[in-house]
Amino acid sequence: MQLTKHQQLAVDRLIGKIRILLKKDGARICVFKAPTGAGKTIMVADFLRELAALELQEPHAFLWISSNDLHEQSKEKVSRYLEDSRYSFKLLDEITDDHFEQNQIIFVNWESLVRQNRQGEFTNVLMRDNEQGRNLPTFVSNTKKNGLNIILIVDESHHRYWSERSQSLVQSVIAPKLTLEVSATPAIIPSPEEIEHEDAGFVSIRFEDVVADGLIKLDTIVNEAFGKYVDFKGTADEAVIEAAIAKREALAKLYKAERSTVNPLLLIQLPSESRDTSALDKSKLEECIEILGKKHGVTIDNGKLAIWLSDRKDNLDNIGRIDSDVEVLIFKQAIALGWDCPRAHILVMFRDIRSPAFEIQTVGRIMRMPEVRHYEADPLNHAYVFTNLDRVAISPEGTAQGYFRIHRAARKASYKPFKLSSIYLSRIDYGDLTLSFRSLFFEEANKRFGITDKDSQKEAKKKADADLELLPDELKRPVIVDAVIEHLDTQQKREILGGDRVEFTISPDEIKRAYETFAKAASLPFAPVRSHTKIQQGIYDWFDKQLGYEKVSRIEVQRIVVCSESNQKIFREIIEAAKTRFRDIDRQEKGSKQRRQRYAWDVPETDYFNELYESVASKRAILVLATDVKKTLLLKDRSEPERAFEKLIDDSSKVEWWYKNGVSTENYFAVAYTDALTGFERAFYPDYIVMFKDKTLGIYDTKSGFTKAGADTASKSDALQRYIAAGKHLTGGIVQETASGWQIFAGKKYDAEGEGWERLRDF
Repeated sequence: MQLTKHQQLAVDRLIGKIRILLKKDGARICVFKAPTGAGKTIMVADFLRELAALELQEPHAFLWISSNDLHEQSKEKVSRYLEDSRYSFKLLDEITDDHFEQNQIIFVNWESLVRQNRQGEFTNVLMRDNEQGRNLPTFVSNTKKNGLNIILIVDESHHRYWSERSQSLVQSVIAPKLTLEVSATPAIIPSPEEIEHEDAGFVSIRFEDVVADGLIKLDTIVNEAFGKYVDFKGTADEAVIEAAIAKREALAKLYKAERSTVNPLLLIQLPSESRDTSALDKSKLEECIEILGKKHGVTIDNGKLAIWLSDRKDNLDNIGRIDSDVEVLIFKQAIALGWDCPRAHILVMFRDIRSPAFEIQTVGRIMRMPEVRHYEADPLNHAYVFTNLDRVAISPEGTAQGYFRIHRAARKASYKPFKLSSIYLSRIDYGDLTLSFRSLFFEEANKRFGITDKDSQKEAKKKADADLELLPDELKRPVIVDAVIEHLDTQQKREILGGDRVEFTISPDEIKRAYETFAKAASLPFAPVRSHTKIQQGIYDWFDKQLGYEKVSRIEVQRIVVCSESNQKIFREIIEAAKTRFRDIDRQEKGSKQRRQRYAWDVPETDYFNELYESVASKRAILVLATDVKKTLLLKDRSEPERAFEKLIDDSSKVEWWYKNGVSTENYFAVAYTDALTGFERAFYPDYIVMFKDKTLGIYDTKSGFTKAGADTASKSDALQRYIAAGKHLTGGIVQETASGWQIFAGKKYDAEGEGWERLRDF
């Protein structure tokens, strides 16, 4: 499995943090925060693979702790991902010796392990003394006596991990050298001082980055169009089910239109907070079964209904398959943590009115994209929640913000439709060297040394040796790259390279660091943090397959590269030649994969907004709060220029209506432009669409400060002016507020500081 862009970036950052922490005295902690659906298990597995490649001086064993039965699921995933690695994998009760082995990963059900009876005694036999010495304290003690450190991986650390008994066990019994806490909602965050002084680590993946990779849905819409059920002849709970079923059927049709076999799954969560099935749950269960069966033909007998409760399980076999026949699953909290069914798309939550807050871990079950991509039909890219709560509380700390779109906006009834030519361009990644670079490196290296397919490894090595310094007596001292590189990635301290040479008697770690630095420098202008490993591995593979270095230590290859100024020059030339070819091939490949769609755009009839938006009084906004036509919804943290421009257009007597544009989906208006840095075509989403009373349409984008002077702004401005010139009754451009009033750039060729700016007269 190949990691996505942001998964690989996260792994690189984890490695950087933990390399430093493992060299420090005492117990250390690193927190890895990533949204549900980001692929945390696979990222940690890849981190372990990278960690093994570091050849750490001190040996380690690993305890991977999870709740419920998630430890078994994690073991299956990790062992499959690392099946060709040096690691071995065991459940705790599968340990037959009295200790853990080096590079052994032991998976533990934490909840079961720390459970105690009323007398305060552990109920798990692996926590009690016994004649065989088969218990966790003995395993850990003997492992440490054998010279191994323990690395503790806490999967979903928010869940029961921070109880007093758990922490007592961690500190007094396990006492790990390093604790890696992995969660979408970590219970503790290292302080800025700890992170600054590298006494603790913190790596976080943003929700929007996971969305951009196509792993999860754009957001969650709560009670979509639920108002049409106001006259429904039945209870509120029945209306919730009806709305959810209707949505599931609509999504199923859209999947078929996309030629996908995904059968969207509706989840219904029973209301009580108790672990066991309560009387309230049983009553609601029977009600749901009756409604689903009588009105919609969804029953246990025909395989369309599944049930997952502590005391009852029906039709759960193969429910995770994207084409499973099961359409509805009724459950309790059991699947809130670790359950993996990417086709789950809609959630019905029956909750006690005293508990209005949504649980991210539960809603996260419907956030995954079933085929790890977004679809042309926009409704498939959103998750849906239907609930009987009359209000919704979202955590103010930011963990939940952005997940839920709970504010509904609607177009004013006075609106007269029009069509504006718009474009949608699917996002493509650029700026990284990919695996295809390695084959190009092979070809360029062989060309440089005159190596052909007919050459044996011995013959190839002889040809390479004519130019390269390969022998130990030729490698007198390491040569530091002749360059100054700042901030190769945001997690590394500034590295200034160059100046005096260092004697050859430095440690292998320093050789390795110099080799990594060489690869980072050679990867520029591609993103070093995600590209340097492709260069390093390309060099290793070429030495192994062409020159016969398969059984030679990696440190010897590193020395050949970094301990000879002549060698570095040669490899830089080879890498540059490969990068030149890579740019052309990569642009063609990514351009062919990019989805490009032209369509006639109109102001959306309805839209939904999350808690990051606030209602603002407005006289002329065309998209208004569904419950109050005198208010519109705007981002709370929008810029001051945006606020000022909104006041300008809302107060203008020339304006009939205005609309604040969104980004990234077909719902919003976009103009195509060419990215100045990459040459790729991208979509520009101007900030505001303004309809004047004379039926002229204005398209405006606010800029100020450094954003006004960027190359990106110039490309966008030129594209927008071409668009306006080609249309009818259009005006607009880049606007800025100055001390002398508002200005607009309406010239054909953008100049941030030169001629072309004029007073904005439209208003």
